[in-house]
Amino acid sequence: MNSNGYHEAESDSGRLEFDMKFQEYTTLTIVASVLGIILAAGLVVTTAYAFVKITSPVKGQNVPVGNILISGVSSSNSTNHCIVSVIINDIRPYQQVTSTGINGPIDYSKWTFIATPEYTTIKEGMNKITAKYSCLPEVNFTKFYSVNVTGVAAKVQPILSIPMNHDTGSAFTQPVPSIDQSIISEPKHTEILKSYR
Repeated sequence: MNSNGYHEAESDSGRLEFDMKFQEYTTLTIVASVLGIILAAGLVVTTAYAFVKITSPVKGQNVPVGNILISGVSSSNSTNHCIVSVIINDIRPYQQVTSTGINGPIDYSKWTFIATPEYTTIKEGMNKITAKYSCLPEVNFTKFYSVNVTGVAAKVQPILSIPMNHDTGSAFTQPVPSIDQSIISEPKHTEILKSYR
């Protein structure tokens, strides 16, 4: 062995090259293994802390039939390249939500979605809304969160018929009380009334 730690054979110069290449290969393997462990640990941390949640409407809420604003939060940010989409009553495809996070258009830490007839709307009765959190295809990581809400038809107020006083043609059934003129003509009230004119 020489001072550099390589095995040297005087008769075999090829062995010196083999030992050097073997050490380079071993070093690369160790570096790749360490990087792989770090990457795997990062994915474990990402998956352990990854989440998506619908914050409005809440589970079990009664909501009006028709269009609905859905909002939520997720662990997505502007650097992890994960997105959020929504599906209502299993009507595919998933619909891309609008990111409203403070770090720009790819920050889905806060998000909203407005369901309109172009996609689908809330129907009367039970409705299932599901948010999907998904990351790059290479990572192949997905989380889901669902809420069930009840679509309630708007209550239409019936127009009540007001009985007419057929004697006067008025909608009032009772005559309007008359004002006692003696109260108005009293001097102390006259002064009060003049001060308001």
